[in-house]
Amino acid sequence: MHVKTYSYRFAEEILQHPRYASAYNELLTICQDCPLPVYSDKSEKQSSKDVVQQLMNSYFLMRFRLFGWEEEPLATPDNQEDALRSDFRKTFINEDGELLTLQVEVEFGNVASSYRNYFKFQLSFSYDLTDICVLIVPSQHLCNRIDSGVSNFEKTIREIPSAKLSITVPTLVIGLFDIGVVAWDVKSIEPNLDILKKTRKEFFDEHYTIVENYINSL
Repeated sequence: MHVKTYSYRFAEEILQHPRYASAYNELLTICQDCPLPVYSDKSEKQSSKDVVQQLMNSYFLMRFRLFGWEEEPLATPDNQEDALRSDFRKTFINEDGELLTLQVEVEFGNVASSYRNYFKFQLSFSYDLTDICVLIVPSQHLCNRIDSGVSNFEKTIREIPSAKLSITVPTLVIGLFDIGVVAWDVKSIEPNLDILKKTRKEFFDEHYTIVENYINSL
């Protein structure tokens, strides 16, 4: 994928500092390697909806795992069953022994989910569980190929500055842009769309094997 970034409260400037560049480069590598999984005729009624978002979600899950990120960390110190959880978190240690913790949300869902993400970011920051938060979202063009009402980069970067009194955590927004990107024709690999979308538990192994093979090919 092509990526664009938006830095809120100097998140990118911090990450681009030589002391933390390894964390920044790791994030960009994961995002740039994200596939564009296309399945023609995915939707009978909407021909423009041709991207299989579930494969992208699984890619991020497996790739962050390979880089040693914690999955579904608590967004608060509360360990109750209904406690809020984020997607990924990792603490980086530089050569001077300084720690920097990043918390990530990958958002391909409804735009309303973004507001929950901001809330989780702020909670984690206020409890000293993270230093910088990262939100990964599709571009408007890409989100229109995924589904209706999906959160997108352009809308996000318009909204965040207006919340500067309530969102105090440094936040890096990474947008995934598909224009000019070579599509991954997943229909030629697996014609069963239910496997690609991981609609049932019995399809999980085949679904993850497809994603694993993609990652191994990088």
